[in-house]
Amino acid sequence: MVALIIRGIYRLLTGAAAKEREEERRRQAQWRKEEYERECQEQARRNAEQAAQKEFEQAVMAGRFPSEEVLTVLQHGSTYMPVNLKEAVEELVFGRCSMSNMDWGDAVALIRQRKRIAERAKARAARGEEPTGPVAQSEAYDLLGVSEGCSPEELASAYHRKVLEWHPDRLNEAMAKELRDYATRRTARINEAYERLRQRA
Repeated sequence: MVALIIRGIYRLLTGAAAKEREEERRRQAQWRKEEYERECQEQARRNAEQAAQKEFEQAVMAGRFPSEEVLTVLQHGSTYMPVNLKEAVEELVFGRCSMSNMDWGDAVALIRQRKRIAERAKARAARGEEPTGPVAQSEAYDLLGVSEGCSPEELASAYHRKVLEWHPDRLNEAMAKELRDYATRRTARINEAYERLRQRA
């Protein structure tokens, strides 16, 4: 007890208690400042995300791909998008709609994938690398994604799936001409591949 009294008197005389109080005030002020900065950053992130979602919606509803800046802001979004916007994204990318849900990150990934396909199609066309001439049997299996021992039903199912994926009529009018041209050529080769394999012995 005496030791505590002596230590208290010592701290009072040396100003240690005042220094500790001042240090605690500084820590509290620093914590409040950091918390305020975190709140400001989070609000700025939410504002940027909302603005990007609005730009994304305007572009997709107009049949255009959103800019890369907008896609970058939304690429990690995990909340589901409204059904009408999800359907517009699928129509833009696939030319059809599904019953599945889609979050913002999924939509960004699909649009980026479709952009890459368009860029590769354009590059292949520029280099003249697309296959020409009759479809070989090995290419026919690759085009339809089936193996040699597949049944006629599996072959027909694969054919319909590939045609749905690549038919140019299912692509949005606003898509790059190179992609539409590539889809037309790809569909023709899919048709030829199916006819070749359908008639196999």
